[in-house]
Amino acid sequence: MNSKIKSNIKSISEILNVWIPLKIQYSNVPGVNICIAHKGQPLYLESFGYQNLEKKIKLNNNSLFRIASHSKMFTAIGIMQLQEQGKLKIDDTAHQYLNWVKGKNEFSNNKNITIRQLMAHQSGMFREGNRTMWSNQEFPKSLKNTVSKESIIFENGTTFKYSNPAYAILGGIIEKVSNEKYDDYMFENIIKPLNLSSTYPDLPDKIPNDLGFGYERVIPQKLEREIFAHSKTYSYASATGFISNSTDIAKFLSSLCLDTKTSVINRESKKEMIKSHGITDRKNGKMGYGLGLDIEHAYSDIIVGHGGGYPGFITRSRTSVNDNLQVIVFTNTNSALASELNDTIFDLIYNINNDKFKGEKLNKYYNGNYRAIWGDMSIVGIGSKLVAFSTESQNPRHTWSIFDKLDTNTFINTDKLGYGSPGENISFNKSSDQEIESVTTSSGIMNKIR
Repeated sequence: MNSKIKSNIKSISEILNVWIPLKIQYSNVPGVNICIAHKGQPLYLESFGYQNLEKKIKLNNNSLFRIASHSKMFTAIGIMQLQEQGKLKIDDTAHQYLNWVKGKNEFSNNKNITIRQLMAHQSGMFREGNRTMWSNQEFPKSLKNTVSKESIIFENGTTFKYSNPAYAILGGIIEKVSNEKYDDYMFENIIKPLNLSSTYPDLPDKIPNDLGFGYERVIPQKLEREIFAHSKTYSYASATGFISNSTDIAKFLSSLCLDTKTSVINRESKKEMIKSHGITDRKNGKMGYGLGLDIEHAYSDIIVGHGGGYPGFITRSRTSVNDNLQVIVFTNTNSALASELNDTIFDLIYNINNDKFKGEKLNKYYNGNYRAIWGDMSIVGIGSKLVAFSTESQNPRHTWSIFDKLDTNTFINTDKLGYGSPGENISFNKSSDQEIESVTTSSGIMNKIR
């Protein structure tokens, strides 16, 4: 990692510490955990909000989350390990290992579905099937007879179609080939070697104390948010069962980078996993899916990872393959904030121009959130300057104005264009004990939010 990126992460830390506590209130998210790491080692690790709203138990950096489809990354690695050992080939058919994966329909011969197609969501298989497991959280204990000719929606190998049953089948193949239970295989071959001390392939019999509640999103006209009970995912653990914290996932993602020294699969397996097998982004075609990994070519690098959605939890984790930089965002409600923040943090890391902020570093004295009739504004010192942006914005960089210091209480907006107030001053107003109470802008006085 170059020095510019490290410097940018320090700047981002200042932004996040001011912005996120109020941002999660706008998003109606009980809590959010953010980890920015390099080579699996946290450079920024903070938790905001609550693990338990009712008891006012704060989220902490050891808090556990249901990380759901992150499980697919672990399962894909398990398959690649077995290929390296010569126990299977990913272009073998699933039927070779699970003979109940069979049947023909007008679209596909199920016997011809390969392990690679299951891994890349190219099997043509339904997303969930006619199951109510996401509403009642009663996951099937056995997969046998799950896949039939009615399970196939598209011809295999023709299109990307996300499928949880596909990854459940992969878990079954791991069990068949290794002659071990899926959970045991994951512990012995991935979790222990990578020293993931807070990671579980499924809900343990004794629920860990650090696993908080998952909350329903806020629904208009619904007075109370549902609190979702935890449940085992059984045969779907390989698709959606995993539980972990952000520091463990940082280490795990680092192991997928090409030149890392800590890994449980070889470089060739990793290169195979990060090849795009199908486009997943309808908007601009930049997002793809490899073998158990979301893939994006951005910032002169390959960004890989996964999101996860479980009742009461939305999570998003990614790493840059060459820079070995990890960004993990976990939330404990069904909200889009995790993905939004993950995208924003990557954007800030790679696009902040710290040359603009050279000079004597400002005191954190000015940092804070301010409120007026037009909305809320966050003010953060980066190097020698202040940046001010809409607290409600999805990405601070897209709305911020940059201010130079004129004297202790006064700053000037150095922007040359925009709908804000280029060339105009803002001034900070203090109480009798010299604490900042408000800031006077061209639009009026904004009071500091305590």
